[in-house]
Parts: sequence; structure tokens; C-alpha cells
Amino acid sequence: MGPWCPNSISDDDSAGGIWLDNGTVYDVDSEFVSNLNTFYNDNTWLMYDDNGYIYITETEDDCINTANPNVGEEYENFCVECIPSYINDITQTWTIPITPIALTTTYSFNSAPGATSGPSTIGIALNGIEFSAPAPVSNILAAYTLAPFDDAGGYINVNQGYYYHAATQDIVDRYVITQTFGHAELIGYTMDGHGIYARFYENGNEPTDLDECRGHYDDIRGYHYHVDNAGNNNFIDCLKGAYVF
Repeated sequence: MGPWCPNSISDDDSAGGIWLDNGTVYDVDSEFVSNLNTFYNDNTWLMYDDNGYIYITETEDDCINTANPNVGEEYENFCVECIPSYINDITQTWTIPITPIALTTTYSFNSAPGATSGPSTIGIALNGIEFSAPAPVSNILAAYTLAPFDDAGGYINVNQGYYYHAATQDIVDRYVITQTFGHAELIGYTMDGHGIYARFYENGNEPTDLDECRGHYDDIRGYHYHVDNAGNNNFIDCLKGAYVF
């Protein structure tokens, strides 16, 4: 897990994580942080002091406060970093069908606070980490904060633990089951029990017959999904099968 926020605008990309914006994955390095005002065309952005040190949240309370939809002005221009030591006694249980049940309608994902319809969890990676719904990027930016993901697309919330918002190459390189005949690697299972696979086949091509949920069928795997471009802050667009409430 980590890193997330670099310490200064002189740090290279190994000191920070990534940011997902408009289909592109950006390294949160010195160039990115020092040019946020240009990137977002807004001179309010200035996340570092006169010595080039980046303003970074420092405590668990900061982590909790910046996760609030109404982030206080005192956190303006802070890089939000929640660290593993903030996670205490979290137990999570997901129930996933062993045999997927196809439906004639699809389920959309719901990431709104307090949502009662549609799952907010996409599925589970093979290493046991949650594939979560898209991050609320617009809310984060509206507060003039930046909450980078680590290179695996992971982030920490004190109530949720560590989870992924996108399937980066970092996941594909480490936590997969290789498939035969050049098919994309299995990276986990969605909440409806279908397999979720990397975006590209071994030859570098993306499937061209994906449906509205980013799924399709083959004779070996049956119906299954392929993840979206990580820069889209997304895994798949909906569920084609029944999930357990």
C-alpha cells in the first residue's frame, strides 16, 4: 500500500501515487503538483509552501474530516493521505454467488452516500481487496484537495479499509491467474459471481464485442467482464447477474 502524497515538488514519481482524470493516469510527482493551477485552469491551486514542501494531512482525524462531503476550508490545497495504521478492527464479509444467475435487466452501481439501490462494491480482487465504486473525484477537487491513489489504484478510508478504485497495471502484474490462448488475465470476481479480467488480451488488443456492462461470452469462461481503462476511475459499468443484497 502506498505511497500516496509526495513530500515536496522536487520528488519524482516514486514518492507519490497516481491521479485519474478524464481517461488518463497521471503520476503525482513534482511536475503534476506544481502545475495543478494550469492543469485545472484555476489559480486557487497551490499545494506547497515557499520551500516547495507539499501540504499533507497528518492525522487520523484529518483523514476522517476530509472524507466528509463538506470538507472544511482549512483543508484547501492539502494532499489527503490516509495511512494503514489508521485501520483498526475492520472486518468485512462479501457474499458472492458461486453459480452466477443471468438477468434480463442490469444493475447499475451506486456510490452515493447512504444509497439503498445498487451495490457500491464492484467485486473482489484475487488478493482479497475490494473493487470499489468510482471515487468522488469532482467532490474532492471542488474542495481544492487532492487524494491520490497508490500505483495499484488503492486508497484508504478508516471505515472501509484499503480498497481499489481502478485496475492499474500494478494489479495485473502481480495478482492474477494467467489464461490460455492469450486471453486476458483473471483479476477477481464481481458481486454477481462472474469473473473480471484485465482489459487487454496478451496481444495488446481490447475485446471489441463488450456489452453495456463491459462483458461478453466465450466457450471457456462463459460470461465475464473486462475492466475499463484505469484513467476512467472505473472497473465495469453494471452487473448482468443477480447479486446478494
